[in-house]
Amino acid sequence: MPVRTATPPATARATDVVGLALEVLAAQGLNRAAAQAALSAMAKDRGLTVARCAALVVAAVDGRVG
Repeated sequence: MPVRTATPPATARATDVVGLALEVLAAQGLNRAAAQAALSAMAKDRGLTVARCAALVVAAVDGRVG
């Protein structure tokens, strides 16, 4: 099933989006190092940059992807 992608707001910087994605993963019980590793692995698996993968995680939690 193809994933619909949502673009983060233009004002959001990549570091902000990555930080938010790490918070989302931490809320799932991962420590910071594990969250960073998971985000990197997800990005690599999908052939995306870490920032783009983080934007998708944040958008999914925000209800914009689905």
